[in-house]
Amino acid sequence: MSLILPEKSSAVAEDLRRLLGSSAVKDDAATKTAYAVDASMYRMIPQAVALVETESHIESVVRYAVPRGIPVTARAAGTNLTGSAIGSGIILDVSRMHGILEINREERWARVQPGIVLAELNKQLARHGLLFGPDPSSGDMCKLGGMLANNSAGPHTLRYGAVKDNVRALRVCLQSGEWLDARDYAVDDPALSGLLAAHHAVGDAWSLVRSHADLLARSRPEVSKNSCGYNLFGVADGLARGRFDLPKLFVGSEGTLGVFSEATIDLVDKPRATLTALIHFKRLEDVGDAVPKLLELGPSALEVMDANTLDLIGRSKHGIPPDAAATLLAELDARDDAADLRDRAERMAAVCHNYPLASTIAIAYDQERRDELWKARKALYPTLYRFDPHKKPINFVDDVVVRAERISELIRYLEDFFHGQRVPVAIFGHIGNGNAHIVPLLNVNDGGDFEKMVRGYHEIHQTVLDRFNGSICGEHGDGRVRAEFVRTMFGPELYDLFVRLKRSFDPAGVFNPGVKISDRPFTDHIDYTRLSKSCATCAKCNAVCPVYDVFRSEDMSSRGWFEILTDKNYSYDESKRVVEACLNCKSCRTACPAGVDVSQLILDRRAERPNRLAGRIFALQAQPEKFARYLKILARLQPLWDRPIVRKILDAATRPIMRRLADHARLSADVVLPKLATRQLRDRHADRIPKPGSARSSVAYFHGCAANYFDDGVGDAVISVLRRHGVNPDLPPQRCSGTPIETYGHRELAKEGARVNLQSFAGYETVVTGCASCTLMLKDYPKWFAGEAEQGAAEALARRVRHISEFVAQSPVKPAVAAVSQDRRRVGYHSSCHLRAAGVTKEPRTVMAALPGVDYVEMPDADRCAGGAGTYVVKDFETSQRIVERKQRAVEQSGIEVVATSCPACMIQLRTGLRGAAEVKHVAQVLEDAYEAGERSSQRSGS
Repeated sequence: MSLILPEKSSAVAEDLRRLLGSSAVKDDAATKTAYAVDASMYRMIPQAVALVETESHIESVVRYAVPRGIPVTARAAGTNLTGSAIGSGIILDVSRMHGILEINREERWARVQPGIVLAELNKQLARHGLLFGPDPSSGDMCKLGGMLANNSAGPHTLRYGAVKDNVRALRVCLQSGEWLDARDYAVDDPALSGLLAAHHAVGDAWSLVRSHADLLARSRPEVSKNSCGYNLFGVADGLARGRFDLPKLFVGSEGTLGVFSEATIDLVDKPRATLTALIHFKRLEDVGDAVPKLLELGPSALEVMDANTLDLIGRSKHGIPPDAAATLLAELDARDDAADLRDRAERMAAVCHNYPLASTIAIAYDQERRDELWKARKALYPTLYRFDPHKKPINFVDDVVVRAERISELIRYLEDFFHGQRVPVAIFGHIGNGNAHIVPLLNVNDGGDFEKMVRGYHEIHQTVLDRFNGSICGEHGDGRVRAEFVRTMFGPELYDLFVRLKRSFDPAGVFNPGVKISDRPFTDHIDYTRLSKSCATCAKCNAVCPVYDVFRSEDMSSRGWFEILTDKNYSYDESKRVVEACLNCKSCRTACPAGVDVSQLILDRRAERPNRLAGRIFALQAQPEKFARYLKILARLQPLWDRPIVRKILDAATRPIMRRLADHARLSADVVLPKLATRQLRDRHADRIPKPGSARSSVAYFHGCAANYFDDGVGDAVISVLRRHGVNPDLPPQRCSGTPIETYGHRELAKEGARVNLQSFAGYETVVTGCASCTLMLKDYPKWFAGEAEQGAAEALARRVRHISEFVAQSPVKPAVAAVSQDRRRVGYHSSCHLRAAGVTKEPRTVMAALPGVDYVEMPDADRCAGGAGTYVVKDFETSQRIVERKQRAVEQSGIEVVATSCPACMIQLRTGLRGAAEVKHVAQVLEDAYEAGERSSQRSGS
């Protein structure tokens, strides 16, 4: 059946809205732009996007699309590298189906929906002492549906196998709209006979495998991993054991045979202990020689990075010796106890010391240090985007597999090949099972580089088959990039079986056409424009984006925003809802290995359309004396207007005005507002305001707006902590750092205030901050003034800024604290997004964990945005409260009594969201409490 595409996508979208509801279907320009890409080099604009939430939604889409010949592409996180999550018809996004339906601890299995993120799945399983073994490097953002579709594997395949080895059952929507319970049947099971009769396509698969067993046996790739073609080999293995293992057929089928709604997956016990070792070899061939000996130790992972890769990611940045020809990451899990682990670690070291090494073997047992050793490997691909503004990492031969003992030979061949092409290349991968990832850096918009890509594609794949007897695909799937080579790998006879299987399950050809089975060249649909941009579209930003966490739709995500904002047809009017949805939390910037700051792109677009109402407010704020008087009046009247009934009236009465701020803005009566100060911080500490000609302190305190105007004790606590560390800080004249002003598009007004701050704080040795947003903005001033007269002053100020936790951690003065506290409290830390973006992550945790009166606990999701984001709690209260739900769960799970943080907006948001479930304090207040307890203890001892 030929595909029939309606002339206007609106016809498809309108039909789907009638079936699924208006909120589940999108077809606006911004959404289609966001969904036109995945993590591959391809681009295809869809007709419409269906955000399915139930099996009935999936069924409705399939029953609608099939008779009309409209392509259906199932999509989860869109982190695949092959173009299998994009399509020209309907994108069926399963991200909102993200539940864990059932966990059986005793039998170690779980029923899970396809939209759940792997990291989130394992986080929840960890509470039961369990783990889902397969772990692709994209685990922070990839979802189970994509892992099932691609037969993902990852570094720990050595121990846990690929996805196909860990699936018990699948729920699959077939082209008829009927549901198939695909599980492992005994061949004499009466239920199997009924299944074969009910679903003719399943019967065809049964017959194909039984009648071509000899062909399958002859054609099986002789390597440890393969995801090329359809896994008829796994089905044949099952039949040889008297089993019809249907999940083996569907795992790795890339959405071309049906759509998954849930999977029953096998789980394993979490290791008792784990060590990670980083070993730098001077000779590449020694790595290949050492691997068979290391495999005898039963490692859970063996990862290699060649010299080219080490050069490209930056040796000095990652502490890699200049003479290392290859780096090996090895991981061992404890089978019984830590003693066994240390014994195997010694044996591993003994093996490696038989070869010349470039440095001492680094071994880590604690999670933080282990994560640090893995950091470069897991962020490797997007990090390559920093290498050259024109040459980008291109995935076109990225997933080949050879026998493990020949991996060094393969790497040497690849190095010579690309050296001959004069093409930079990163070669890395899972050396324990011979799976190499190959990422050349090319400018595909250059004719010469394009020809090199085409030649390399055919020559390398053919060499892997002919010389190494390997596979062209180990774990990433065929997608669009390898589909044309599947026939070459398996030969026409077996390829014909694949075609017959596809036609049985998908006679209309609507399930992900162009993927896995195709004769089109891999260069079709390459996105040449995107491949000249800085974003790798890897979706690491989506993994931390609080808006995406709530809406689970690509148009409401960091990666989607990048595509929308940089599209040649961008229009603010058509994209306003997405441009205004960003919190400016900077989590995307913190997470991006390629160095892309999507939130800054958002701010640049907002600066084109500054908000008028916000501009009037900030213009008043820019007159400090007048603004302070106004707030003092509000402070005196707060007992009247901050009552529940009055707040509700104000909420209703001000909504027409608030909508001029944002479409969803409101002064919700549910927000726990801070108490405004009748005597502000600068009034209470007027003696610290420097006078002309008077002596100055070497340290200035940039208190920001909140600490000055709120009567919450934060500013006083910062000053008190500084004094206990031997510093009496100055409070120079200052204006708002600029964060909220820029958030509403008024960059020039923000820069005007920044110039005041640059002048006021010039000459101080150290500028201490207590507010996370102020910390980041002061450090970011050089970006505002790049190329302007103030650039030097901005850079000088940025170097001198220290958050209060940094100051305390670095201070030589150690104030007394009580050795034992009778009211010892369980304290967790919420890591404010802007402080994290400023590079301050360890210090707040370190200083609080060292306090004797504090039982410090690392809170789950400590690094996730709380949803306050300056005035976002006003701008979109409902969304902000959906974001803070993560924090509510984290506090409940960890039993925390006090949540410490460093952001005034976070404090408001947490108090609103937690509703007394835990006390919320600034880090400086936690420190001050400990110092006061120490002072009282000293006084009692002295008396």
